[in-house]
Amino acid sequence: MKPRLTPLQARVVRAGGLCALKPGAALPSERVLAEASGVGRAPVRGMFAVMQRDGIVERSERGWILRKRIPGLPPAEEGSKRQKAIDFLLAELGSGRLRPGDQISELALANNIGVSTVSMREALLEMMPLGLLTKRERQKWVVATFSAARTRELREFREMIEVFSLRKLLAGGLSEEHRGAFVSSETESRRLVAQHRPLISKILDVDLGFHRLLIESAGNSFLKERAGFIYLIIEFQLISPFYTLAQGRLGLGQHLRIIRAILRGDLASAESALIEHLRSAEDFISSMASQLR
Repeated sequence: MKPRLTPLQARVVRAGGLCALKPGAALPSERVLAEASGVGRAPVRGMFAVMQRDGIVERSERGWILRKRIPGLPPAEEGSKRQKAIDFLLAELGSGRLRPGDQISELALANNIGVSTVSMREALLEMMPLGLLTKRERQKWVVATFSAARTRELREFREMIEVFSLRKLLAGGLSEEHRGAFVSSETESRRLVAQHRPLISKILDVDLGFHRLLIESAGNSFLKERAGFIYLIIEFQLISPFYTLAQGRLGLGQHLRIIRAILRGDLASAESALIEHLRSAEDFISSMASQLR
């Protein structure tokens, strides 16, 4: 029996590559699926609720687990096969099933989701400029690893887009909408810092939520889209396996300094604190990346 999903919920299943998973597999988080499918979290929660009711998934302490294969869904009404392949690759990267250094077979991936190798190759080539994948002549595709030089370049990219976003945010004065969003981020950060043992997953969620909020405040859709790929890799490929409570508290404390300066409209202090934070993050990511090599 096929789960009775709405079109948006079915889109989440397809974009996440969930039909290709085997029973016992851990499913991507709500956030990962929402980003991969380009929808809000409500359709994702609805999809999980329907499949839990039908006995397809179950909830565990570590997240959602697949109990049995998801029955095939009707063909998507929108999107090309190339886009289907891109959505699948993003879900694989975002869930951590593809790790830095993993080799990728065009044929195996194409067969996995039912597209041609031509569509899969087009998807891989389209994602290559984002720095997530690499390929040398006559060799397989490889999920990019992060050397010290590459980690520095990543920090330079983040500094460029986040400082730009910060300057644009404060250029005309902080709007009430943005002020409310940053106040909420500050409140949540303070709450987590004060807790004895907050969930690391919650700290990570708030941490990256702050950076996404900062970039979104620039109002540049191209910037937001490209940055989304970068933070997907930072979160699931580099940070999550090694993130500690101490590191999380340090990051949130640095966020609080930045947010306080933003709320005062103090660009110089906010920019200085942001750059210090990003360089601290570079040291952490560089350390984590060395452990993955």
